[in-house]
This record gives sequence, structure tokens and C-alpha cells, in this order.
Amino acid sequence: MTKSRIDEIEKTEEKLKAKIEKHLETKKYNDKITPLQQKFIDNYCSKYGQWSATHCAIAAGYDNKSAHTRASELLDWKKHPDIALEISARLAGLREAWDVNRDRHMAMLTRIRDAAMEKGQYGVANKAEELRGKVAGLYIERNLTLTKELTEDELKGKIKTLFPDKKTWMASQAAMAKELFPDEDDKD
Repeated sequence: MTKSRIDEIEKTEEKLKAKIEKHLETKKYNDKITPLQQKFIDNYCSKYGQWSATHCAIAAGYDNKSAHTRASELLDWKKHPDIALEISARLAGLREAWDVNRDRHMAMLTRIRDAAMEKGQYGVANKAEELRGKVAGLYIERNLTLTKELTEDELKGKIKTLFPDKKTWMASQAAMAKELFPDEDDKD
């Protein structure tokens, strides 16, 4: 992602956060986050991207039949702005840990390689080392696809090299017709 795109996302998050905080001030009831809701928040943030919101609600202790509805309500910032703020704050902290840059990537691949070597998993170590080389720019992957339009004369020449005479050409055409249309009788 580009720096300008990241800045744009952060501005949008700040605007939403301000809206949520304003909504929190005008909230009808001043209730606190319950232990069940806290478990949902913990599950949702720790398993973000792995579990669905419904699964997080079930693991928190909500009934299986109503977990989908409860999860939807808990994630609705208009109904539960305090929960939305808590989740937003936790995920903002995690985003920094998720951020990928070259140095972190190289460090992680090195750790993976070293741990694999200690365990005798040489295939994993080899793959990690290969990926380190790619990150460092030591390997250049190139795919080259060449296409050429054949002129009618070139196409006829290719056919004549494949089929030296008319008899061979007609036999291959008959065999192909029989293969493509096995149910039809040969009347020709």
C-alpha cells in the first residue's frame, strides 16, 4: 500500500472513531461492558481473520441459536459504541504488528530457517532461505511468452510438413471426425 492510501485509511478511521465517541456521549443508557461482551471482544481481536464474529460469540458463551444476531449487534457501533471503540483500539495496535516491511520479513524468514534447521526440517529451511534470497533480489523470475500470428502461406507450409500427401491428410481428418462424432454413421 502506498503512503497516501495509508494516510487516507487512517483519516477515515479517525472520522469514524470521532463519530463513535460522539455517539457514546449521547448514548441513552450508560451501561458498562459485561464479562460476556468482554470475552467476545477478546475472542474477536485475538482470532481476527481466523474466526467469524458468530464463532467468537459462541466461544464467548452466547447461545448458538442467537450468536449470529448477538455478534452483529455487538459489532454495530450505533448500538454498542463502547465495544466498537474497544475493538478499534485493539485492532489498531495489532495493525502495527501486522505491517510488513523488508526488514521484518527478512528477520522472520531467518527465524523460520533457523528453527527448521534445529528441528531437522531441511525442506522448510531450504524454502525459507530461497524466500530470503528472493526478498534480497538475488533471484529474478522471468516468464516470457512469445506469440506469433502465422500467415496463410506459413500455416499451409506447417500443414504440409505434418501431412506429406493428400491421403495422409484425409485419413487424419476422418480419424478426427470419428473421434469427435462417434455416434454418427459414416455416410461419406
